[in-house]
Order: sequence, then C-alpha cells, then structure tokens
Amino acid sequence: MRQSTYLIGVVLLGLSIVVAALILSNTASNTTNINEDSENVTSSIPDLMTTTQLAEYLQISEQSIEIIISHDDWQREGLSSYDTYQFIPYLLLDNQKRFIKTEIDAWLKYRNDNKLNYD
Repeated sequence: MRQSTYLIGVVLLGLSIVVAALILSNTASNTTNINEDSENVTSSIPDLMTTTQLAEYLQISEQSIEIIISHDDWQREGLSSYDTYQFIPYLLLDNQKRFIKTEIDAWLKYRNDNKLNYD
C-alpha cells in the first residue's frame, strides 16, 4: 500500500513539473510577441513627422494640432523669454511644419509635469 502511495505521488509530481514547464514556455513566447509588436509600432513612427503623422502619433485631429500651434504662436508673441517646451516645438521646412519625435516627447513630458492643458 505504501509503495503505491509513493508511486502516485511521484507521478503527480512529474505531471506538475511538465504542466508548469508548458505554462512557463507559453508565457515566455507571449512576452516575446508583445515585445516584437511594440517594437514594430515604435519603428513605424518616423523621427521627423508631418502634421498628419503627428496627429496620428498623438491620436488627435490635425485641426487640433493647428489650434495648438496658433494658440502657442499667439502666446509666444507677447513673451521675451519662455521655457523651451512650454510651446509645441516645430520646424518650418519649405513653409511646411515638421515635428521631431524626441522634441514632441519632451514637450509632452513638460506639459504633463507642469499639468498644462489647452482650454
């Protein structure tokens, strides 16, 4: 009787180890897929964006971006100095606005840290 109890215990322990290994391998492969997906999303965003690409990146409309720019430009006119990221950073290239991704990220962080919103 005692030997059969040991045998059942060993079989259950072995099955537990196999099931745990399968669960861990499945979790590891899912984590790899998630990392690959996030890299694909990040790599699809160019370093220099148009207004359309910025709108997609920020998940707002192009009209909202134009409103932010005009609001910022209006406020900037009355100031002699200001914080670098107080206003949305952009470049004018051939009379077209371009946005550098790292600058936009810094602008977003500044606005979040200072709890600034457009009303």
